[in-house]
Amino acid sequence: MALRKTRFMFVYPLALGLFLSMHQDARAIHLGIWFVLAGEALRLWAAGYVGHRKVNRTGDQPGAPKIGTLITAGPYAYVRHPLYVGTFLIGLGFCLIARNPWFVLGALVFFLAIYPKKAAEEESVIRGEWGEQFDAYRQRVRAWFPRLRPHPDRVGRWSWQGIYASQEAKTVVWLIVVLTALYLRGEWFFEHEPLNWKHALFLSGAVGLIGFDLGTEWMRLGRRAATGGSV
Repeated sequence: MALRKTRFMFVYPLALGLFLSMHQDARAIHLGIWFVLAGEALRLWAAGYVGHRKVNRTGDQPGAPKIGTLITAGPYAYVRHPLYVGTFLIGLGFCLIARNPWFVLGALVFFLAIYPKKAAEEESVIRGEWGEQFDAYRQRVRAWFPRLRPHPDRVGRWSWQGIYASQEAKTVVWLIVVLTALYLRGEWFFEHEPLNWKHALFLSGAVGLIGFDLGTEWMRLGRRAATGGSV
């Protein structure tokens, strides 16, 4: 379950810090939202290519990380870690929204402490399986800074299966919930707007998304228990 991942121990305090420390600046908020949307669009683009290929259960041990195909198409033709670059853009967007130096520092420390190491571990797995082919790809495509000219030998195609398998839709849901919470906080605490029909619509939508996400997670865990953990 996603909540058990180590990096989520840092995400939730950062989200709480953002909510409590943000300053009301309409221009910064609008710019930040555009960065958040761009980052999530990049993550959806990447997940559609690799979300269903991260684990190959035909390996030596069930669940052992093994890349079934070396994906070099889509965003992977421009940068080796588009999912993490997308995460960085999302974090940058929230830093712009917060306009708080301590929040920015915490987010930067979190990213540098988690993602470069995780990227190196993943590349080690890919290098062990694809050898010289991955080395050639690595020489042409940068890890973090996209190139304007794409990798010439592009392999892979985008599919909804990748979005479903990666559960990236959950990220979309919670980004919408967080942005809705920030919007309502600004309306109520900064603008001192009374509760109106527009606020009620946003609030009911966010609550509905949370209920939908928790319901689908409950169903997923139920199927996993019924199949002995294979889902």
